Amino acid sequence: MGIPESYDGALQSKTDEEVAAVTVDENTQADWTEAEERSARRKIDFILLPILMLAFFALQMDRGNISNALTSTITKDLGVTTNKINVGSSLLSLGIVLLELPSNVLLQKIGPQRWLSGQIFAWGLVAVFQSFITTYAGFLVTRVLLGLCEAGFIPGALYTMSTWYTKKETSSRVSIFFLGNILASATVSLIGAGILSMSGRYGLAGWRWLFIIEGIISIGIGFIFLLFLPPNVGNGSPLISAGKWSYFSQREQYILVRRVILDDPTKTSGHLKISGADIKKTMLKGRIWVHFLISLMATMTVTAIQSYGPSIIKSLGFGTVRANAMASVGNFIAAILVVILGFVADKTKRRGPTVLAGGIWSLIAYACLLKSVHYGKWHRYAAVVAAMANNSTIHILNVGWLSINCKTPQERSIAMAMIIIAANAAGIAGSQIFRTEDAPVYINAFTALLALSAGVVVVTTALMLWYIFANRRLARVGGQIVQGKTENIEISRQWWWVW
Repeated sequence: MGIPESYDGALQSKTDEEVAAVTVDENTQADWTEAEERSARRKIDFILLPILMLAFFALQMDRGNISNALTSTITKDLGVTTNKINVGSSLLSLGIVLLELPSNVLLQKIGPQRWLSGQIFAWGLVAVFQSFITTYAGFLVTRVLLGLCEAGFIPGALYTMSTWYTKKETSSRVSIFFLGNILASATVSLIGAGILSMSGRYGLAGWRWLFIIEGIISIGIGFIFLLFLPPNVGNGSPLISAGKWSYFSQREQYILVRRVILDDPTKTSGHLKISGADIKKTMLKGRIWVHFLISLMATMTVTAIQSYGPSIIKSLGFGTVRANAMASVGNFIAAILVVILGFVADKTKRRGPTVLAGGIWSLIAYACLLKSVHYGKWHRYAAVVAAMANNSTIHILNVGWLSINCKTPQERSIAMAMIIIAANAAGIAGSQIFRTEDAPVYINAFTALLALSAGVVVVTTALMLWYIFANRRLARVGGQIVQGKTENIEISRQWWWVW
């Protein structure tokens, strides 16, 4: 990436919160030691990331527990087929898509502490109310509401995280953040296995207990998020402190603010203003749509296999509780895989190859899954685990890849919303891949998943080549000077694409 050129002026957050004042002048060198920065960054890692991960855990738990419910009696109790359950899953994703961009704009006006915590409370309540449904119509309504309440949380959290970290730290932290999603997929299967064993207690089916207990857990996480999340990079006093203490000393706050400005002067510590022109300009950029396509295709496969993985395992002759527990194995592998690839991306400063590696894993896994229909149950189980082990890996790495190639905070915020829209639009289509008439071997579904994985590999390779050749063109003309504006100053920097 290019490095900041000269810029001057005073930069200070224009919010009603107490902030650390930072002066930006002609000296662009860090006036702190590596040990001081490492200590301050470690605090972010142990305060901000766990809170965001916990919230992501709650989101995925309430969105993904339908896979566990399908192994219970939900279809029988509501008098529906799995195809009709798929419609509900698609409507959930549609609700997220509809409000993704508006939600991200509201986050900039209200602030992450208030807006994101409000979302967690809202979807936690809807998750609990799902336990009271008695008709198919009620199921559809609650799934739509769940999607509307969850819309914008992921891009909002990603944008919030980008204001705390430098570019070289992005991919590994995005990977760690998404661990909340992957670990939820893994542990929800284990938690679900235990909750489903409560079936019949007080006259309630296992899937009703699932929605009640996991919804209450989400509401509790909402309180933790609201009380303990630091408001912004210049203000380390969480709500629970009542302004009396901060996670960071004044020196640490100074370092945390200034280091991200030196890394990318277009970042500000105040609320970001997004105009209609910003949205239009971002949406007209073709490379963002290529990233969109990668996440769309990759997440279609993830949505499908994560929703039906436990059911496929159960169809091999395992009981409900055991099948849900066995489904968690692939997701635990995914947690390890995504962290390794994220750190490799930051270490090598190359994001495209790690996305391609995830695509190749997916391609091989789905080829094995399609071939496994001719073999015994343990071969099929191993193939399902390999497929589930790529849970969101490509999408997670693609998010970091796109984020680091955004030129302005406005573009980054909008692009993050767009790529999460891609993932949720994939949920609409991905929920329809496994069809009742294709059961129990699902040849057509596995073929579709294999084709989508091949598409990811092809498009990722093409995008990497585009970035490489674009950098060569920039090198011949001396680079591209990008203008950025903070509250009080205007800066410029030289820009290079990261492939």
